Amino acid sequence: MANKIYSSYEVKPITIGLSGGADSTLALILATYLRKLDNGYKLRAVHCIHGLDADDPIWLAHCQKLCERLQVELITPKLNIVYGNGISPEDSSRKERYRALLENKLDGYLMLGHQQDDQVENFLLALKRGAGPYGLSGMRELILDERGLILRPLLNLSKKYIEAIIQALGFDFVFDISNEYLKFERNFIRLKVLPLMRERFVGIDKSILRTQQLCSIEHDLAKRYISLMAKDYINNLCLDFSKLDLNDNSLCFMLLKYYLQDHLKLNADYHLIASLYELMQGSNDKKAIYKIGNYDIRRYGSKLIASNALINTQIQEKVNLKPNQSIIIGSFCYSLVTCDDVKQSFFLADGDSVDLIFKYNRAQKLKLKTRSMRRDIKNIFREHSIEPMLRDYMPLVYSHNSNRILALANIAAIEEDNLDLNNTKHLLYCLTIKQINN
Repeated sequence: MANKIYSSYEVKPITIGLSGGADSTLALILATYLRKLDNGYKLRAVHCIHGLDADDPIWLAHCQKLCERLQVELITPKLNIVYGNGISPEDSSRKERYRALLENKLDGYLMLGHQQDDQVENFLLALKRGAGPYGLSGMRELILDERGLILRPLLNLSKKYIEAIIQALGFDFVFDISNEYLKFERNFIRLKVLPLMRERFVGIDKSILRTQQLCSIEHDLAKRYISLMAKDYINNLCLDFSKLDLNDNSLCFMLLKYYLQDHLKLNADYHLIASLYELMQGSNDKKAIYKIGNYDIRRYGSKLIASNALINTQIQEKVNLKPNQSIIIGSFCYSLVTCDDVKQSFFLADGDSVDLIFKYNRAQKLKLKTRSMRRDIKNIFREHSIEPMLRDYMPLVYSHNSNRILALANIAAIEEDNLDLNNTKHLLYCLTIKQINN
């Protein structure tokens, strides 16, 4: 495994989560072998002090002795674990532990000691929660996300095998007495459920691990497929289902899950997805508002629109904006960017800036590039499913020099006569408007 990591990834510092148990001890030992291969693997161990167990000093002393022997820097952050009101000590501890590990992580990789038995237990825990393929697929040896690259090199080794390796190498480890407490779900599964299953079903561990692998493969393939399709339906914070076959349950469900989980970074709860699917079908209250995280999600026409809590900001009547400049007003970021494709809703700016006008008569008619007839602004908003609460943030774009109307927000540009693209291409711009999460 060491050679695999060494040859496939850039040499960077490694932070090891060290509890002092067998799993994290072997992970630390493995990291020292990587350091022998290349001194670029600077090491740091992080031992979190939970403050919930009288044996905390014993664990700390063991980790200090181990790191001194292996010549590895040790960081010992104290966790602030708060539980109750539906939050279990396990969940609070796990969240705090990851926070501390990431805060004290070197600018490189995070290595954790999860092993094969953890995978089996995770499968049953996920099954109990009613998780989908991703939850059932378990942990990955390598995962790259917003936290950086996380390594779990021991996932193919059982607990007994890890303990045997440590003893053969001349090291020891400590045992956490809390691993015997049946009040914790994982311990109940490990000590009560799995022994019965193993006694009745020979090879159950291998079957579970094989199921995890299949769930991982199928989830990854579905994710790849839906991420490509999502481009046709999701734009900014809006899911447009006007061209979606609402009778295709599987596609609608996966698209909603992608919209919530990957696009809005929300918890894609099954019941929430089912409720939004009903909302799309028009089989529940179309005026319903679903509050999830920092977002309100509602239906407007044939779209689902997520809007975060708009900052109660007094909107100025006029704001000047220069090319490649961005400005934040309320919960929106406005940017004036150069167009490199004349098929976009571009407009011609005849000066060094434009003016965004937020207070105007919505009854006035505009001739947009995308329309053959003049339409009043109110109807244009309706045609483009701009919900009423967002319309105050959709400005008219004026030329700062000539006071000509150039565009209506980021919806479409105004039709211009005698526009020579060959001579003016370097003056073509678009206004982008993105809602930001406050």
